[in-house]
Amino acid sequence: MHRLAVWITKHKKTILFAFLILMVISVFGFLKVGVNYDLASYLPQDTDSTKALNAMRDAFDSELPNLQVMLKVTDVADALSKKHRLEAEPYISDVIWLDDQADVATPLELQDQSVVKSFYAEGFALYTVTVNDDLKETEAVELIRQHIGEDGYLAGQLIETASAQDAVKSEMTGILLIAVPIALVILLVTSSSWIEPLLFLVTISAGVLLNFGSNIILGDVSFITQSVAGVLQLAVTMDYTIYLLHRFEEYRPLSSSNEEAMQKAIVKSLPAISASALTTFFGFLALIFMRFGIGSDLGIVLAKGVVLSFITVTLLLPVLVLMLIRVIDKTRHKSFWPSFKRLGRFSARIGTVAVIVALIVAYPAFRMSRQNAFQYGMGDFAKGSIEETDLAEIRARFGRQEQMVMLVPNNEFAIQADLVKSLNELPQISSIIDYTTLVGRGIPADFLPESDRNMLISEKYSRLILIADVEPESEETFALAEKIRLITAEHFPEGSHLVGQSFSLVDMRDTIQRDDLIVNGLAILAVALVIMFTFRTFVLPVLLVLTIEISIWINLAIPYVSGVSIAYIGYLVISTVQLGATVDYAILMSQNYLDSRQHMKKWEAASVSAAKTARTVIPPALILAGAGFALYFVSTLSVVSELGLVLGRGALISLGMVIFFLPAALALSDRALSTLSFGKKRALKGVHDEN
Repeated sequence: MHRLAVWITKHKKTILFAFLILMVISVFGFLKVGVNYDLASYLPQDTDSTKALNAMRDAFDSELPNLQVMLKVTDVADALSKKHRLEAEPYISDVIWLDDQADVATPLELQDQSVVKSFYAEGFALYTVTVNDDLKETEAVELIRQHIGEDGYLAGQLIETASAQDAVKSEMTGILLIAVPIALVILLVTSSSWIEPLLFLVTISAGVLLNFGSNIILGDVSFITQSVAGVLQLAVTMDYTIYLLHRFEEYRPLSSSNEEAMQKAIVKSLPAISASALTTFFGFLALIFMRFGIGSDLGIVLAKGVVLSFITVTLLLPVLVLMLIRVIDKTRHKSFWPSFKRLGRFSARIGTVAVIVALIVAYPAFRMSRQNAFQYGMGDFAKGSIEETDLAEIRARFGRQEQMVMLVPNNEFAIQADLVKSLNELPQISSIIDYTTLVGRGIPADFLPESDRNMLISEKYSRLILIADVEPESEETFALAEKIRLITAEHFPEGSHLVGQSFSLVDMRDTIQRDDLIVNGLAILAVALVIMFTFRTFVLPVLLVLTIEISIWINLAIPYVSGVSIAYIGYLVISTVQLGATVDYAILMSQNYLDSRQHMKKWEAASVSAAKTARTVIPPALILAGAGFALYFVSTLSVVSELGLVLGRGALISLGMVIFFLPAALALSDRALSTLSFGKKRALKGVHDEN
């Protein structure tokens, strides 16, 4: 360790030059990384909806219908004319309207009104459109809006994806513009130089840039990862910089040179920073064991970010400090940060009560956290957005229009007709377009126009397009999807496939729920093992993990008590992220307690450790909370916004538990800390004292 510290202080220019080169390369790498906005693509390949989508892509040239277009029309002839103009657009492969379901030459008053009103109502026509993937979603939406003008309205999967793309591109800067100043203000208040906070931000920002650039090895990352990874990395690793610089300031008066002081600081702080980094690293890495690929995507990027931040703090920060030490000294100011001695005494005084209350609350909070109402998709559009307005206008005239596609074996038209009859008996089904409804079961496929034939018939499959009057995501939708699967299996026990957002969300729900126990269990086990081997005791892993887990349960019980739903991805991710990000605070508290316990009685050590820890961990906790709330207030993506809210709230709850619960828990477990250890036994002052 000492040799590494000496090497760092002797090769400052080499290290700085190497980081500059790597950061330039990372900029180019970052620009090449793609962003994936399709949550369904992260489902395992063996799920029913994924296999169904692959089967449809193999059998048909066109994708699943992904857009609804509502246009103001004067009559049926005008509606048909506008349909043909949509079909003529090169980026549109299919357009479905009333004429694909009924003979529009017959007066509409004489036809099934439930079918008619699904496509034509109140002077508007609603078209179900398939936009091909030759263009980016945002470009396709822009072209369609230019085509339809101000009297047109859009909704559907394509709009959701394009909206997410716009949000990620526009909001990343906005999130950083809030999170970075918050971090800067907190660091300015807690530091003793006006320059130190800038060094902290430059160091961690370098790690973030290296992380984003190295994502090129993944090819692409999810939009959730792209939105939250940078600000999370900034927030959860900032304490490494604070701890190293505090050690440097401690050793400066005791050393013959700044280089010697930095060498001592690196040697002394690196084990503690390594332990903190390892717990955070393994907490994030547990996400890769999710079968739902979002977890692996986010886990790899966050874990990689911790490693890169650790490297930049170890190598780059000492170089920057030593090169700018004169500037740092010239910009010294009186510290605005209190000693927190009163807070420490208060924590020790109420500690026993805090432990009792926390243990009483723990089980109900755990139960409530497991009973939340969850959302599995991307959530609602931002309030007041054009997407929300368009969707409301379409629903006001045509109700809810959830699109589904079914593939059944070809040339089984009699069975297919019976299936259509059974499906039409479901009250949520608005319309079904398939070969048997267009031309009948006994008419050759050549009778159909080529465009309709290619849309509905392939060599292996016949395709049915269903429109259902349900929300994109709700318990009713899930129940309908499962009912359709049962009915289809009764008619076609083999060879059928169901495609659509509803079926993907059902599979997403089942996959993510199975991931819960595995991911949380592995994260807890990994963190506990790191703590156990770091401190060589069996007691601290239990106390520290329990401290943060109670914080997580309280955090996730709040949505249940409030009666609001929560994005399940955020729920699962926060269980590991909050553990990995805030267990560092508990580790530092334990180290301070054990150090103080060498020459103090246990409750005095609890008071002193609470004060010392509060002084160190409050800044990173507030930075993490600020980053989370920045995500919450800025992001229009509900899954990202909710993750930010839960993260910000969780950071503050964990901070409170570490300062008020953990010191007392350590004091109450004092005898066990000494006896239930391995390796070198801990010599604690007056270990058998009860004072």
